[in-house]
Amino acid sequence: MMTTTLDKYRMSSRRRARKAAAANIRLDLQGLRALAVLAVIACSFWDNTFGGFVGIDVFFVLSGFLVTASLFRAGKHSKTMEVGHFLWGRVLRILPAATVVLLLTYAASLLVFSPGRTDQIGIDALLAAVFTANFHFAALGADPFAGPMSASPLQHYWALAVGEQFWLVWPLLVLTAAMIAAALAWSQARKTALVAATAGLLTIASLAWSLGVSASSPDWAYFSTFTRLWELSVGALLAAAAGVLARTPVLIKPVLSWAGLAIIVASVFVISESTAGYPGPWALLPVVGTALAIAAGIGDEPMLQPLLRNRVSTYIGDLAFSLFLVHWPVIVLLSPLMHRSIYFYATTVSLTVGLALLLHHLIEKPLRHVSSAKIRDGMRAMEHGLLHIERATKVALVAGLVLVTLALVSYAMGPDALAPAAGLTVVQAR
Repeated sequence: MMTTTLDKYRMSSRRRARKAAAANIRLDLQGLRALAVLAVIACSFWDNTFGGFVGIDVFFVLSGFLVTASLFRAGKHSKTMEVGHFLWGRVLRILPAATVVLLLTYAASLLVFSPGRTDQIGIDALLAAVFTANFHFAALGADPFAGPMSASPLQHYWALAVGEQFWLVWPLLVLTAAMIAAALAWSQARKTALVAATAGLLTIASLAWSLGVSASSPDWAYFSTFTRLWELSVGALLAAAAGVLARTPVLIKPVLSWAGLAIIVASVFVISESTAGYPGPWALLPVVGTALAIAAGIGDEPMLQPLLRNRVSTYIGDLAFSLFLVHWPVIVLLSPLMHRSIYFYATTVSLTVGLALLLHHLIEKPLRHVSSAKIRDGMRAMEHGLLHIERATKVALVAGLVLVTLALVSYAMGPDALAPAAGLTVVQAR
C-alpha cells in the first residue's frame, strides 16, 4: 500500500503531538503565545491605535497557569530545594536573553541618542536588570501608550518585571500552603484546594484594587504588580482546577477554544489607548478569553483548532519571548533615524525577526537547561571537533543572518539613510 503525502503529514503531526506531550508542552498554548506577541508587535508598529497591548494580559494569564502547573507536576512542594530549583530554572529561562537585549540596547543608544537621553536609558537598564522596571516607569510618570519618539526603548520590560515578581513570590506561597497541608495530614486534593483558595483570594483582592486604582491613577494601575496580580492568579486558579476541567466533554473543548480566541480578538478592537479603566475592568475581556482557551486544552488539547496548533503558530510561540524583547528597542532606536516609509517597516520587521531568531537559538534555547555537566560535555566536543548543531538551528541561524543583512540593505536604500529624521530633537528630551 502506497503511503501518500497526506499520510506522511498525519504521521508527522502525530509524532509532533506525542513529542510535545512528553515534554509537557501544549501546542495550542504555543499558538496562543504567538497570537499574543503578534498583537503586541502590531500595536507597537502602529502607535497603540488599537488594543494589541492586550497581548500582555494574555501572557500574564498563561504565565500564571504554566508556573502553577509546573509546581504541581513537581509534586514536592514541601521541599525548599524544589522551590529553589524552580526559581533557578526561571532565571535560566529569562535572564540571559533579557540581559543581552539590555546591553545591546544601551550600546545602540550611545550611537543614536543624546548623552542625557542615554544616561536615562542606562538607569532604565539597571532597574530593568533587577526586575523593578514597572515601578520605575510608574514613578517617572511614564505614559504606557507613549510612541517610540518619546518612550524608553526598555519600557516594555515593565511586563517582564511583573512576571518575575510573581514568580519569586507565588512558589513560596504554594510551598507554605503545602507545608500547612502536610502538617495537618491533608490529602493531595485538600492541598490543591488550599492553593486554589489562596489564588482565589489574590484574584478578588487584586481585581478590586485594580478597579479602584484604574479610575484614580491609570498610569500606576497599568504598571503596578498589585493591579495585575489578578490576571496571573486567574491562570493559577485554572491550574489548580485542572482535575475538574480535564473532565470537560471532548465536543465542548473546541467550542471553548474558539470562543476564547473570539473574545481575545474582539478585545483587540474594542479596547484602545482611549479606553477608560485599564486594566480594570476592561482587561477582563482578554483575561476571560485566555482562560477559556487554556481551559479548553486541559486534559486533552482541543481538536479542530488548526489556528493555534499548526507549525507556523507554534514556532512563532517558541520565538515569542525573543520577539517581545527585541521588537520595541528596534522600533524606538530606528524611529529617529528613518521616516515612516516602506523602508522603515521593511527594516524594522527584518531586523526584529532576524535578531529574535539569533537570540532564541544562540542564547535563550541553549541556556534554558544549561548545567555544568552540559558545559563540560560541550567543551570536550568542541576540542575534538564533534560539536553537533541541529539542522533546524543551522537553518534558523542562517535565516537570522540573512534577515539582519536585508535590514541593513533596506536601511541603506531609504531616502533618509544616515540622516536624522525630523523629530530627533523630540527624542532627546525624555
